[in-house]
Amino acid sequence: MTISKRGSRMVAVSLGIISALISASSLACGGDWYPEVQIDPRIRGVAEAEKTLAKGNYVAAAGSVVRMIPQIERLQPQSDPLIARAERVLAVAIARAGGKLSLEQEVPMQLLGHWSGKTKLDQNNNLSWSVRTLRRALSAQKDDPRLSTELAEALSRVEGSRDEALAILESLAARDLIGSAQGYKALAELRQRKGDAAGQQLAMKRCESMAPSSKICELGAPRAS
Repeated sequence: MTISKRGSRMVAVSLGIISALISASSLACGGDWYPEVQIDPRIRGVAEAEKTLAKGNYVAAAGSVVRMIPQIERLQPQSDPLIARAERVLAVAIARAGGKLSLEQEVPMQLLGHWSGKTKLDQNNNLSWSVRTLRRALSAQKDDPRLSTELAEALSRVEGSRDEALAILESLAARDLIGSAQGYKALAELRQRKGDAAGQQLAMKRCESMAPSSKICELGAPRAS
């Protein structure tokens, strides 16, 4: 059986394409084939969000998480440590912002949902989610001082939960274990509510000694940036 010239050219082109694809998927040395490895871009994204949160830019940190993982509320963090870290960033950002985050410049409108906290109901839903998320994280890492501090911060923003927040923070403060400047700020605010002026001043001094910016420790100042 003979193959026409056109058929021969088609076979040659096909073989050339196959050869090129094999070469592109092979190592230069030895020609062994290895599957292409896809690196999850969220790994770097979550790490950057954690750094942004630590710098006090709660809006940017939360916006980064919602953009990367818009379905985060429906995921199971127990089976994915990366999701658990992302949840923690978002939960802490919400708590420190009092449930209201101006995400309009950070997140497409179709992804905003209740996260921006435009209404009181949305703010309450955000804070409730923050408390649930941090309480679950703490149950998996019992006695973690930083997580305990963050949970207390969230509780301090919820009406009816402030006594629990104060108890947690007082216990941590007695052992010098409050994990952040924001934790001391929350303690100062709670002591102020109880009329403990001396205790409030002590907590503020500790906040100021830990904070990267004096704005973090301003009582009554917005916690979102």
